[in-house]
Amino acid sequence: MRIGWIGTGLMGAPMAARLIEAGHRVSVHNRTRAKAEPLLDLGAGWAGSIAEAARDQDVIVTMLSYPADVAAAYQDPDGILAAAAAGTVAIDMSTSSPALARRLAEQAAAGPIAALLDAPVSGGPAGARNGTLSIFVGGDAGALARVRPLFEALGTTVVHHGPAGSGQAAKLVNQVLVANVTQGVCEAFAVAEAAELDPRQVLESVRVGVAGSPLLDFAWARLAADDLEPGFKVAHLAKDLQLVLDEVDDARELPGTTQVHALCLAVADALGGDRGTQALITTTRHSGETR
Repeated sequence: MRIGWIGTGLMGAPMAARLIEAGHRVSVHNRTRAKAEPLLDLGAGWAGSIAEAARDQDVIVTMLSYPADVAAAYQDPDGILAAAAAGTVAIDMSTSSPALARRLAEQAAAGPIAALLDAPVSGGPAGARNGTLSIFVGGDAGALARVRPLFEALGTTVVHHGPAGSGQAAKLVNQVLVANVTQGVCEAFAVAEAAELDPRQVLESVRVGVAGSPLLDFAWARLAADDLEPGFKVAHLAKDLQLVLDEVDDARELPGTTQVHALCLAVADALGGDRGTQALITTTRHSGETR
């Protein structure tokens, strides 16, 4: 297939690479061309603008950081909705707002685009590299059938959750779990520190029980190595949790999620939003404390 790929960050780059390696003709666009150079080395074409990436494609994929970026990519006068050819399927794989996904799908239906799917993912950069992502899909079932081969190159779990916006809503469920489990891992690690236990031995004990999970393994290993570099940026988790709180609004109280959201903002303010979510560990230590 001819694919226009927009966004080559921590997740977008390895996902696009898998499609190139699967034999698809991929044109990539990113605000910073340097971040796309490894994909160009793999054989991707370079698109100098979003409109250029969107023209004459079978599929257009966006993988962007924030809902405002998604809205601009589609709705700007030189954006995807204006530039895409008739019959194109567009897929937003960013984690974004369910309401925005519904609105963009309605706008796409009024124009030449065949359909716009919302299809955020979970699995982190490792899942993106290995093609083991979980893909949460909302939108037209016929369009999903057309692009399923692409999804199967990217992930091992592809679930259609319903109409437009459903994929984003399901991804927000995932992010509530990610946030609260990450905070729990950080607090558990802090308890192990305070008790002067060997973190490797503690992990050996707990990971085989009901507390075990891939997220525990990932975050615990990073904490044990004092590694705060991102697999997932704390600023992006803060954004996702704000989307959760906006979506739920007054319908539900989410005290744990609300607290983790506030902690993410505090960490981003103190250390920078590009730190990994395991940097939540810093909220468990007294000011000035070091390991």
